[in-house]
Amino acid sequence: LIYIPLPDLKSRVSIFHAALRKAPVAPDVSIETLARSTNGFSGADITEICQSASKLAIREAIISEEERLKKVASGEIGEDEGRADPADMIITKRHFNFAMAKARRSVTEKDLVLFQEFAEKQKAGRGEAASNFKFDEEEEEGGKEDEQGAADD
Repeated sequence: LIYIPLPDLKSRVSIFHAALRKAPVAPDVSIETLARSTNGFSGADITEICQSASKLAIREAIISEEERLKKVASGEIGEDEGRADPADMIITKRHFNFAMAKARRSVTEKDLVLFQEFAEKQKAGRGEAASNFKFDEEEEEGGKEDEQGAADD
């Protein structure tokens, strides 16, 4: 098993950028602020925040279009009136505020303590000798002679 710690600030910024790389995010949304607000969140937790904000923006766009189509059907507006501009279909601060309000950390403080203890035990279990292992040159040469001698027998 390998212990991978929760992402630091720089990593959280990178996770937000990766999760939102194809998403239209409003220019006033600060990824840095989001990353600072998610200390203790896992990469999966951060991805879930991004997905939640994205889905909310999509839901709003669908509802808006459904309402527009109802008005078109009732004759209130023309077929081409009130169409949403694709440039306006972006994920805003409001979407992230909603997503952050619902966000939960999947790794508790208790889990972190257990993981840290596990990592320390693993490190101690490897021991000093194992981490600084190096063949002695004389042993290597002697080992080759022993192998050759055994092969000659």
